[in-house]
Amino acid sequence: MIGQYYLGRPGAGRLTEGEILQAVAVKRLWNVDLRRQLRYYMAKNPPILESDVSNKVAVGFGRKLVKTVTGFMFKNGAITYRYPDGMERLRDYVEDVFRCNGEQAENVALGRDQSRFGAAYEMLWVDKGDVHPRFHRVHASQIMPVWYEQVEPRMRCAVNFYHTSDGVDHYDVYYDDVVQRFVQDGGHLLLTDESRHWFGMVPVIEYRNNEEGQGDIECVEGLIDAFDRLVSNAVDEDAKFADALLTIVNASLSDDDMDDVQSKRVLELPENSSAAYLTKPDTYTSKKALMDKIESLIHSLSGIPKLDDRDAMAQTSGEALKYLFASFEDMVAGEKQSYFDDGLRQRLRMLCSYESWLENLGLPDEEGETSYDPSGIVIEWTRNLPAETTNIVDNAIKAAPYMSRRTMVEQLHKAGLVSNVDDEMARLDEQDAAEDGGILDETIEAY
Repeated sequence: MIGQYYLGRPGAGRLTEGEILQAVAVKRLWNVDLRRQLRYYMAKNPPILESDVSNKVAVGFGRKLVKTVTGFMFKNGAITYRYPDGMERLRDYVEDVFRCNGEQAENVALGRDQSRFGAAYEMLWVDKGDVHPRFHRVHASQIMPVWYEQVEPRMRCAVNFYHTSDGVDHYDVYYDDVVQRFVQDGGHLLLTDESRHWFGMVPVIEYRNNEEGQGDIECVEGLIDAFDRLVSNAVDEDAKFADALLTIVNASLSDDDMDDVQSKRVLELPENSSAAYLTKPDTYTSKKALMDKIESLIHSLSGIPKLDDRDAMAQTSGEALKYLFASFEDMVAGEKQSYFDDGLRQRLRMLCSYESWLENLGLPDEEGETSYDPSGIVIEWTRNLPAETTNIVDNAIKAAPYMSRRTMVEQLHKAGLVSNVDDEMARLDEQDAAEDGGILDETIEAY
């Protein structure tokens, strides 16, 4: 779980040395939870690996849950942007920056961190000698946002702390106008650099998973531990069966007889005698039922559906699969998407703030529009479900008289029938121009 650290009210100014170190100390306490969640994600579940069972089986439920969420919500192309009419300049700029930064892969990485840690973090900067703004994910364990103490959360600054190979501890503090860089010398911080940036706000974005900052694995860690214990005990019992004691009734075996048993796997006994292994009653059926129940609870309480069972695999249409994801949409996806949208809008505002400063285009241009105003951009999400192509096409055709041609092409893009909206619009314009030219030629020939 990732909490929120509050310190000072608006106008409080820069953090002092003590405040920076205190914020980092709190973050390091929170990192204990992050390391545990990372271990569950890596199938190195702490309780079972630290237990006294002989065969320690850590089942990778944490990884499965996170991968299901990421694949369903954050696949490449799942997040798209619709720009206001006449804002081609804004669209070209944003798409160019996105291409330079691998925006789709970045969203996947952020979605994965958001799911497994409870929050994901992204940093923006500009490399020396380059005019393109950059953004990239920063590991959740090394960023500590500091928030103002007020009703509406607002980030005061963010501390990025890390240790380099030369043995130096670094503390970079990002404010809404400057970046201060410190190194630790003994118990004190030395300011080594202060540089201005032009993003208009703290260039660190937090993508929370939910209000509590809880990861998708945390709420079912106890159930995962119980499942690990059941599986490990079952493996232990199988191993013990291979070493079970052989009991013989009304007979005795010589050393030669024992050698024959071990080498030839044959045992000859006199009449009215018997032999059997000393084992506990088989409880596999009851354990299997309990394991199935725990697995069902893991998916039910996390809100993340089980897609590899027989019922899920039998569903071949997107509409049918929507019912399997109904609880996920209600319990998890809606809140997750809302917080992620907030982060994406913050990213767009900072990118446009930087470009407006760079080209001094903060005022309306000749057409009377603000070229780099991102408020009209609409963020659209597409879930990773089989597309109902026939229904989408039929509905688009029926609604064609009431929608623009671009909107129709965008709907066909969602159905997977159009690979790129802009390319398809260009082809349609070329087709219209060719048809208009053909009509004009026929008219001229008629005269």
